[in-house]
Amino acid sequence: MRICDTKKPAKSLLEFAFSCWLLTKNRSSFLLLHLLLLFGYSVPSFAQKSQLEEVLIALKVQNVGSIEISTLINQRQEVYLSVPEVFDFLKIKNEHNESYSVLAGFFINENNVFHIDETVHTISYKGKVIQIPPEDLIHINNNLYLKASYFNSVFELENTFSFRDLSISMSSSLELPSVREARLLKIRSTLNKSNYGFIADTTIRRDNPLFHFSNADWELNMTQRSNGINQEQLRLGLGGIIAGGEFASSFNYTNNQAILSRNQYYRWRYVDNNNQYLTQISAGKIANSLTTTIVSPIIGAHITNAKTTARKSFSTYLLSDYTKPEWTVELYINNILVDYTKADATGFFSFTVPLLYGKTDVSVRYYGLWGEEELSTKQLVIPFYFLSQNKLEYNLSSGIIEEDKKSLFANAKASYGLSDYITIEGGLEYVSSSKKNNFIPYFGSSIRLANQLFVSGGYYSKVKYTGNLNFSSIKNVHVDLDYTKYEKGQDAVRFNYSEVRKARLSVPVRTSLISGVSRFTVQENIYPTGKFTISELAFSGMIYKLNINLITSSYFTSTIKPFVFSTLSSSLRFPKGFVLTPNIRYEYHAAEITSLSAQLRKKLFKKGFLQASFDWDFKYNSSSLQIGFQYNFKFSNAGFSSNINKNGSSFSQLAKGSLIFEPHADFVEFNGNNNISKASVKFEPFLDLNGDGKRDINEQSVRGVEVTLNGGTKILNAKEGITIITGLEPYVKNFVTLSTAKVNNIAWRLKDKTLNIILNANQLRTIEIPISVMGEVAGMVQYSKNGEITGASGLKINIYRDGGDFVTSVLSEADGFFGYLGLISGQYSARIDSIQLQKLQLRVESVNTDFVIDNGSEGAIVDNVEFILYQEETNDSTIYKETEVQ
Repeated sequence: MRICDTKKPAKSLLEFAFSCWLLTKNRSSFLLLHLLLLFGYSVPSFAQKSQLEEVLIALKVQNVGSIEISTLINQRQEVYLSVPEVFDFLKIKNEHNESYSVLAGFFINENNVFHIDETVHTISYKGKVIQIPPEDLIHINNNLYLKASYFNSVFELENTFSFRDLSISMSSSLELPSVREARLLKIRSTLNKSNYGFIADTTIRRDNPLFHFSNADWELNMTQRSNGINQEQLRLGLGGIIAGGEFASSFNYTNNQAILSRNQYYRWRYVDNNNQYLTQISAGKIANSLTTTIVSPIIGAHITNAKTTARKSFSTYLLSDYTKPEWTVELYINNILVDYTKADATGFFSFTVPLLYGKTDVSVRYYGLWGEEELSTKQLVIPFYFLSQNKLEYNLSSGIIEEDKKSLFANAKASYGLSDYITIEGGLEYVSSSKKNNFIPYFGSSIRLANQLFVSGGYYSKVKYTGNLNFSSIKNVHVDLDYTKYEKGQDAVRFNYSEVRKARLSVPVRTSLISGVSRFTVQENIYPTGKFTISELAFSGMIYKLNINLITSSYFTSTIKPFVFSTLSSSLRFPKGFVLTPNIRYEYHAAEITSLSAQLRKKLFKKGFLQASFDWDFKYNSSSLQIGFQYNFKFSNAGFSSNINKNGSSFSQLAKGSLIFEPHADFVEFNGNNNISKASVKFEPFLDLNGDGKRDINEQSVRGVEVTLNGGTKILNAKEGITIITGLEPYVKNFVTLSTAKVNNIAWRLKDKTLNIILNANQLRTIEIPISVMGEVAGMVQYSKNGEITGASGLKINIYRDGGDFVTSVLSEADGFFGYLGLISGQYSARIDSIQLQKLQLRVESVNTDFVIDNGSEGAIVDNVEFILYQEETNDSTIYKETEVQ
């Protein structure tokens, strides 16, 4: 409050003295008294109709913080806010003329231009001119004040003034630049980068049990038909660990089929993603071949150095550009913030961007000094068949085809990245039952001709050769061309094609009313006697805020007329959670609608789903009605459906679920998810009294520890403080964050707050989380001068363990207080930094600086440490100021 100002006329010497005294005391209480005294008299004023006083008050903005700003307050306790000071704090762009009578800028968006003119008492905003009374917009002392109510009515800045506390609270439904800046700073402060992965405090690797079984799945399907042909299907799955490797199996039974070995499944697989030479060894039912058409299962073995996880990172490239000077630039990969920087004085910035396999959306967001925001995006495509430079990947398989002939099968394939632009591959396949093509050598290559232009081809000896071209433009237009030519008389591929030609075109559609993707595909199959062409034109997206899917399909042959039809469908949401999906089909050769259908869905009882559909085929004069219901119980999923048409009716039932049984973890869980080949983990926080990191019998559980892990299903046991997460991906790093924010005792602290956990399939791993008990030391650092004691800020206090081992350092606060929480049990000493004392020419007297921390289970606090500083030279005031600054 500017009342102790000799340039401003005061009513009396008493008022002036009293006002100066207020500046050194509690402002919030005495300032209120002073304002009341002022308004009880007739004081010279810059506003003739109402008496106003210039006051500094606290502006508090939600999610931003607080600051003191200049205001005017009248006798009616109405407040006028300094427009430039408020806008500066909110990061709203504003510029004023020399006299501060005119203020102009833009509000949040550069299109929302405002102009405040005190000379004509108007506010221009969003193309509108608002005339306001002269007493509501005041220009004085190189400042422009606006009545607080206008901040709400014009700029949607809701505010509440508290005369008692001399503060004003402000909020907005809009995201203000300062709010956005605070939010982005919080996000950036937690940015965790390690090749765009996560950096954890520690990594817990998987163990390798010799023999362990814990997971089982089951599924039952039954159908009854009015014609008497009923069907029952049963599937039982079992998962475990044998010799350190994952074992998965399933038994399949159908009532009208014999139990055959070819319908059953079993596989053992050992995985080590850290071994670059041999990552996986599999035995049992293995994957099919590269080239030859094999419809029966293969029993054999497979080895590879390919990781179990899908390829992610291909390479990197340098992205550099220019923006406006000092702007903040953020890099997003697939809508995830991975890096940020600030442009230099010329506006230049650069990022090292990872090239990821598949489609990658790269976004660069620019943030100006006054809330300006710009965005540029591009989509990058790296086909999965490319390898980074010097990367070698191989696959070797061998086995017996489970058919009557029991044919032998073997194949070998290797791919190598010559550079980031060229990948070559080759291999050999053998099938003993093939008469003409039992040995098939193979060679291929892939070339990146330009940034988003890829060409690949392959030759399979005496079988076929292939070619592919893939292109993606900056505007996300995608073109894909495929060509395959088969050798005449080959018997490896069981098709009678001689050629196959395919083309695909994908174009994004963006207008003010339409948003979606248009796709066109065409495939031409060439036979010895003719050709068959299939084409499809599709649009999927939003039109007038309506979800639309329109597909036009056509079939052409050399002997019959073209057959062309279109299907149009949409998804309509209604109140109470109803979703209606209508579908209509139109055939062009008949020039009529040939079928109509509609499906109605509704979620019931939180975990239940009701679905009904009706189909009418005008062409064949037939109709059908289906109705079904499914409910996801905690222990299983179950449902039924019924179908009625002119040929009869049927009634089907489905039930499925799984079991996780871990006696060592004291855990049994029935649920409706498939858990074979999935991983689970159990977190048990405990109070680590002796600090050895291992749980002893007398160490209790700790409740309230929050566990965060992406993916899986979380099961909480609040009473025991246990968290169990099931359904996780095995063999990969699962990033876990731990928090003690809800733990009752602040002395209980985590050593590791982030973990990378690698888990086995078909196992529930128990992870014990040690919670350490920490003690606190606190005290005062004071300065003695002429018998008067005052707090000394900025002094560095070093804490040592018994024996002289350094622990940590803390700084004294403005009043001389210092404190540190994080000491394990033991003997300690606290000392003020000797170099700092020497620099400030101070000597110190200490009390209780040697202390003992005995935490027990609740923690300990020692708060009687004292340091008294004395100046060794005469120039005390200068030294004291330096002490406060440091």
